[in-house]
Amino acid sequence: MSINLEKTVKDWIDTDPDGDGLTAYLEVPADRPKRLVTIERVGGNENEYSSHPTIAVQAWAESRWQAAQLATSQVLPRLLDLDLLDPIAAVSVESVADFPDPGPPPQPRYQITIQLDAATQ
Repeated sequence: MSINLEKTVKDWIDTDPDGDGLTAYLEVPADRPKRLVTIERVGGNENEYSSHPTIAVQAWAESRWQAAQLATSQVLPRLLDLDLLDPIAAVSVESVADFPDPGPPPQPRYQITIQLDAATQ
């Protein structure tokens, strides 16, 4: 059985008890809220019994400061706990960076890139 790890990350962020109603999306919604998180697989590799996706988690907000705070104070701690879920064995953070969306109009955004190690069966 194949596991959709993008959806797993989305659901994990959505169910954060300290998330203040923060919603994660697999695509930027047409009616974009003022702050949101998007999840996108951007690489990685697959083996017969394991998956090692690279996932970009983007925190969007009204200002660069708010995007940075959302990414580092709220989203990052939640991502580091992904290994509490079955079948994720490990999470490594590859980068945390300012990554503004060029628009139009430009939108403040921070990106956290993670690598997961997960069983596929």
